[in-house]
Order: sequence, then C-alpha cells, then structure tokens
Amino acid sequence: MILTQNRIYAFYLGMITTVLGWYSLLLMTQKKIKIKRRHYIGLGIAFLSYTLWWFKYCYIIESN
Repeated sequence: MILTQNRIYAFYLGMITTVLGWYSLLLMTQKKIKIKRRHYIGLGIAFLSYTLWWFKYCYIIESN
C-alpha cells in the first residue's frame, strides 16, 4: 500500500462527506432532528465502511 499525501487528503475529505451524507439522511427522514444512540451507531458503521473501502482501494490501486 502506497500512502501519498493526496490519498490522505482524500481520506479526510471522504470522512467529511460521510458525515454530511449521514446528516442529510437524517434531514430527509425526520421532521424534527433528534439524534439518538442508534444514529451514532449508524455513523460509526458508515465510518468503518468508508475506512475499509479506502484501505481496499489503496491496496488495489498502485500510484505511478
């Protein structure tokens, strides 16, 4: 796995978009936003899924 500065930036940008996507789902599915424990569990699963995907992508794609 080759970690370049751009891949690290992409990781952080992906984490930010994961949070924004999670919050947008809350906005679309609830009339009044009350964040509960299960929502935080969903956010944790989203972080874990994104991190695993990112590591897999870094192992598959070699930089030039």
